[in-house]
Amino acid sequence: MAKKKNKALAIEINLLPAEFRKTRTDWGWILSRRIIWSVIAFLAVCVAAFMLVVHVQETTDAMKNELTRIQAEVTKEKPLLNKIKTLDDKLAVIAQKNKALKSIQVNKKRWVILFENISSVIPPNMWLTNLSQLSESEMELKGNTFDFAEVAEYMVRLEQQISVSTVTLVSIATVKVGGEEAYSFTIKVTVKQDLGLEGEQ
Repeated sequence: MAKKKNKALAIEINLLPAEFRKTRTDWGWILSRRIIWSVIAFLAVCVAAFMLVVHVQETTDAMKNELTRIQAEVTKEKPLLNKIKTLDDKLAVIAQKNKALKSIQVNKKRWVILFENISSVIPPNMWLTNLSQLSESEMELKGNTFDFAEVAEYMVRLEQQISVSTVTLVSIATVKVGGEEAYSFTIKVTVKQDLGLEGEQ
């Protein structure tokens, strides 16, 4: 039977007065996992915040430099931009003048065609005394004739012309011309809207 060995218990008793006793400092809490991970997490946050600040600062500086470069280029090209604007203004004026000239040419062509049509079909015993433009597409013709039938003949011929859309008799009355009986008439002519625009875009 194995013999049990009695182990002596060593008990230390500090008999020094309290003011002379030395207290041991417990630094074990420093090595606690909770403290270690908290410190690591704090350092990681600090590093991330520092890197973010640095990145933002670098980006801001880069944008400022790019803005400065663009402003310098704009300032450099400003005379050219002003010249382009001046040329655009001149082109606008030229375009307006060309439009006006084209309008004059079209109107001239309209009047030439219209007057040719009006004068080319006048009967032998008739003459016109007045031509008035009532509106952009209407004209009033006044004249005299010794032959009453020539009024109807003239209206029919006018309506067949390329410049005329419709012809309407406004009035007719007998008058004395050089001691002879004649007929004074007034007719209204509607001019075609596209007259003079043939072949124009």
